[in-house]
Amino acid sequence: MHSAIIRLFIVLGVTLAVCEAGEVLCLQRVPIYSCASMSCPVISDAVTDEHYSCDCFEIKKVSGKKKTWFKIELSNGNHGYVTDDHCSANVPPC
Repeated sequence: MHSAIIRLFIVLGVTLAVCEAGEVLCLQRVPIYSCASMSCPVISDAVTDEHYSCDCFEIKKVSGKKKTWFKIELSNGNHGYVTDDHCSANVPPC
């Protein structure tokens, strides 16, 4: 009985965590960086009109202007970052 309740809470917790994740949509092909900085290596490109799972965003200054960086999950399970130049999402700050 207790193990069934514990399993139920685990499933509920995983479900809530997945539901909290948002999605980033890029309207143009943009570089995906390994970290939230233009000086970080480009690891891939975001495909136009593809949705990427996203937990949160960071705000950093680039050339004196604030830029929003979305932390996205890549198909290989790794994470990357895209800017808000041509991408948008409704997610909380990291």
